[in-house]
Amino acid sequence: MPSRTREIEIETAVVELLSDFGITEYPISIKRIVETLGIDLVPYSCLQPQELALARSASNDAFHVRTPNYSQACIVLDDTCNAYHNRTRFSGAHELGHIILEHREDTPNREREADYFAGYLLAPHPLILKCNPAFNLTEVFKVSSDCALFAKDQALARKREGETWRPHEQWLINNATWKGGGLIESI
Repeated sequence: MPSRTREIEIETAVVELLSDFGITEYPISIKRIVETLGIDLVPYSCLQPQELALARSASNDAFHVRTPNYSQACIVLDDTCNAYHNRTRFSGAHELGHIILEHREDTPNREREADYFAGYLLAPHPLILKCNPAFNLTEVFKVSSDCALFAKDQALARKREGETWRPHEQWLINNATWKGGGLIESI
């Protein structure tokens, strides 16, 4: 697991991304983010049989490809019947994390960092803590039950750190809206 210091850096990178591009609506749209960033999103369902076989040999979930100078990127994502929608969203966010965090093959903890990025992007701790406890986080944030449980555990750990919100957390609390409108407290 990344250190707490690194987690905070990742959280800040997530919020900077959202803030820079004015993305405030939850559940977050991975497609909107990658399109805004100029990253191609290629679903497995659009691939020709030979391309699909190559993609599946690379990953049964998702992967990303970048140019050698890292100036352009593409996320290839399994959207076929074998993939669960909320899992697919997490996989896309995970690959986006690799790109945003500028991971290289030798980056330590790169898979865990990308997982942390994806979880925080889709279900950030401050929003979980502001959410009515009776609400089903899986439904509210459109994440898998595993992701929702992990995010809730992390949110509770964050709560134990203290009540003072960091600037990136406060930005989420002040700016997040829900599809259809409304403030975070009125989900």
